[in-house]
Amino acid sequence: TSDDVFMVGKMAAFQIQNLLVAYKERFDKDNFIKNLLLDNLLLVDIYNRSKKLYIDVDARRCVCIIETKNEKDSVALETVRTLFSGNKKDFITAVDEKSIILVKELEEKQGYEDIEKIARTIVDMLNTEAMVKATVAYGTIVKEIKEVSRSYKEARMALDVGKIFFSTKNVIA
Repeated sequence: TSDDVFMVGKMAAFQIQNLLVAYKERFDKDNFIKNLLLDNLLLVDIYNRSKKLYIDVDARRCVCIIETKNEKDSVALETVRTLFSGNKKDFITAVDEKSIILVKELEEKQGYEDIEKIARTIVDMLNTEAMVKATVAYGTIVKEIKEVSRSYKEARMALDVGKIFFSTKNVIA
């Protein structure tokens, strides 16, 4: 009947609106993380947007930079996203053509050995599944969201120094 068709139409419109809201929220988080990494936010904005996006400000995090040899490697990005899709507290984004950024939330007992294992897993996964040679560098573990950009800068520095002095290594701290 026409009432059933009308109800199905309303349900479909409602679902599409929900998908749109979810997409915008995800985009908002991505944008927030990029600005956080690049130090483009004031301290008050970091805390306000974290609260609005339901991001824990006091979690332990570490930034990993995954650099691929090819520019704009969407296969590598999707492989990394698939690898970490189970944890909604990890953020995967890209701030330039060659780098994929992973902001990994760590549990209290996790340390640098665990980050090293994660980095090796990423390198192995990209090598076997995406057929991509990658280098992973990571920064120090930070305890607050405002320090994430420092971890990113340290990882970037490690990557740059590693290219010069440790060109054969594919995981750099």
